[in-house]
Amino acid sequence: MPASFPFTTPRASDSEPEAQELLAAHGPVVPATMGPIPIWLALSYAACRQVLTDQRFSREEATRPGGPVTVPSGANPLVLSSMEGRRHARTRKLVASAFSPRMVATLEPRVQAITDSLLEAQPSDLVAGLCVPLPTMVICELLGVPYSDAPDIRRWTGRLMTARLTPEELRQAENDMQGYLADLVEYKRLRPDDKLITALVSAHDEGGHLTSAEMLANLQLLLAAGHDTTVNQLGNSLLTLLRHPGELRRLIDSPALIGTAVDELLRFSRLMAATLPRVTTEAVVLEGVSLKAGAAVLPIISAANRDPSVFGDPDRLDLSRDDAPPLALGYGPHYCLGAQLAKLELRVALTSVLARFPGLRLAVEESELSYRMETNVRALVSLPVAW
Repeated sequence: MPASFPFTTPRASDSEPEAQELLAAHGPVVPATMGPIPIWLALSYAACRQVLTDQRFSREEATRPGGPVTVPSGANPLVLSSMEGRRHARTRKLVASAFSPRMVATLEPRVQAITDSLLEAQPSDLVAGLCVPLPTMVICELLGVPYSDAPDIRRWTGRLMTARLTPEELRQAENDMQGYLADLVEYKRLRPDDKLITALVSAHDEGGHLTSAEMLANLQLLLAAGHDTTVNQLGNSLLTLLRHPGELRRLIDSPALIGTAVDELLRFSRLMAATLPRVTTEAVVLEGVSLKAGAAVLPIISAANRDPSVFGDPDRLDLSRDDAPPLALGYGPHYCLGAQLAKLELRVALTSVLARFPGLRLAVEESELSYRMETNVRALVSLPVAW
């Protein structure tokens, strides 16, 4: 019998044992079903990297009617994560400068100031008091979106990240956020600033590099995905550290480990099982398995990040690990545009929390923690703490 996806792993788990068992028992590429759709699961590190870099595995093809869908909003053919080739390169170039390592480095003082102000209040719930507001404030400032609108932005984002939306619900969710963004675009035309929305509006008006529909769809992507993944990865990372007091103390005693610690937490602390699916454009061999043209393939990055052929003792958290880079933020042409910003926020937030509250501990039994169940992303509802 083929495997089935999504897996049944409890949200609380840092790992994806079903995927790891498939990799160990059946190899790097296995057939599965995703609802009514037959799909291949890429499980090993090498298989996932090939799917993420080989142009024969197409994101555009996966967004066509009847294609494999893990998150309905991710199947929008107008957004950067669905584009390929010259169209992808052109669109990515328009926004990439705002997320370059040099530009992100200039944001560090502001990220630190926001973090300090949030921790000054000594939040008893780190999700509500730190994990949600920090990335939301940062992406709002970067784009030029009023932070006073954050409650609406979070509500719209929550709907867009829902795993099971009807076409009508998806259309309404996109209309709500894009209607807001369309009004903001017109405002920026009249009152330009030095933020990213103004830059995209100027590029659109001067050269027509994006259609109006493409611009709004990608602003939606930047605003929603630009903060929500970091919100949840930060919460998961904090909980993972609390589950491993030895490594937590190690990071408190040696804060210079924060760079490798963030990479290790991205590897170890599962945010989602898989990244966006692809469809093969021609026959291709993937890690010894022959796939026909038109085959749907899902990269299971949670399994790749624990591939024992790449990561020694993969189920052990080691904050000084220097193995291959984790695939949590993707790889290749669609590597997460905001990866450097997300890592900066994680570094600053984790370092600041542990420096200010070295006695950090859970304030409830771990069994009392709850997770958002409507999304494919592993997302804590709250993280009550004491120190």
